[in-house]
Amino acid sequence: MSHNPLSHNPPEDPTNPWESTWSQTDSSLQAPVADRCVVCFSGSLDRSTMAKFYGSKMQIGCVVPLVLLSALIWATILSIGFGVYGLTTVAVGVSIAIWFIAVRFIGKNQANRLCKRRPWLEGPVHGVATSGRLTVWHNDLCLQTNLRSYMSNPNRGMLVYPDPETVLPWAMIPSTCFFEHQWFDLRESCKNYRILEPLIYQVPPPDGHSYILTPERSWTLKNRTRALSFRPNGGFLIGFAILGIWLGLAQEVSGSIRSEVAIPTMVLVVLVLSGWIASEIVRYAWARFQAFSDYSNPDRSAYRQFNHSGKGRKTKLDPSDNLLHSQWFNRQRVMIADLRHWILVPVDYLQRVKVRDTWIEFVFGDQPVLFHREGFENQTAWQRARADAFFIQQRLKENQRRRPRATEAT
Repeated sequence: MSHNPLSHNPPEDPTNPWESTWSQTDSSLQAPVADRCVVCFSGSLDRSTMAKFYGSKMQIGCVVPLVLLSALIWATILSIGFGVYGLTTVAVGVSIAIWFIAVRFIGKNQANRLCKRRPWLEGPVHGVATSGRLTVWHNDLCLQTNLRSYMSNPNRGMLVYPDPETVLPWAMIPSTCFFEHQWFDLRESCKNYRILEPLIYQVPPPDGHSYILTPERSWTLKNRTRALSFRPNGGFLIGFAILGIWLGLAQEVSGSIRSEVAIPTMVLVVLVLSGWIASEIVRYAWARFQAFSDYSNPDRSAYRQFNHSGKGRKTKLDPSDNLLHSQWFNRQRVMIADLRHWILVPVDYLQRVKVRDTWIEFVFGDQPVLFHREGFENQTAWQRARADAFFIQQRLKENQRRRPRATEAT
């Protein structure tokens, strides 16, 4: 991911310092196939608007009769074979299905759940939507993306990112934030305009902790953190569960020779389970050794001026690389970046913070955001980043203590 400085061109939206004018004559991009549309929008988003977007009377009208008809059929069948127990089973199943329908298709319930998990959505919203990029402010949270998924289903009167069907989106822009002609111009332009405009990143502030790595190295270090966090290898565990199910079915089928199959089965299960435990121990030990070897010698610590190649050699990062994973944070905000979007998050919206020996983890929107030690400039930068991460951690704990008291007072 590129880490572009702020553009010096006049901004399209004066209220947004990171939105800049982009010229279609940029020689680095393909020629457009349609006129570019630029629309500034502003307004507000409330729970009633969210409820209208998620509520679906048509789906409820189709699903509920189907559930009741299925319940009647199964109640008739099971009552003959199992009596009261069969009717109880059907009643429990219908109750679960109705509860799921109420949560999924009644807009009010969905809106309440969304505001609880995404508190920044409710309130003022403004920004700039173009044919190839979206910049939106929800309260004091800012998001920019050049993915076109937010325009994939505007017929319901809402631009939603990352996806219209996402239960818990990060950004929602109602059509009431636009003038009518702007809304339709934007929709028409996006049908034929196929250019993904480059993202515009904010440079880190003077007190910001800059983090830069290649995506490949970030992925490698992410796997290391999974091992150091004692997160088991799920693929191997799923394979073990499938094997156990097949062995159990084999025992049921071959009931006459169950005694002959039981001992080999138990031995096989013990061997597979032991192998899985041994592989997890080896994975953790190897990750711990790698982390120790990277930082045991202060003169050759693996900070961001070095990047490990596949042959074990160390090469310097190229600052002009357009595919660098670049993020930053300070005591007020965290810049979360991916290849196709970035989010500027106030620390009060974070759910929790974990500070480890070789990485810092911010949890935002139920997703972990990692800042690996290797992505910082040097040991001093890493220690300063850890100190501010501890400060944010304590701040979040204090906020969590205040919330129950405020609830009791009301």
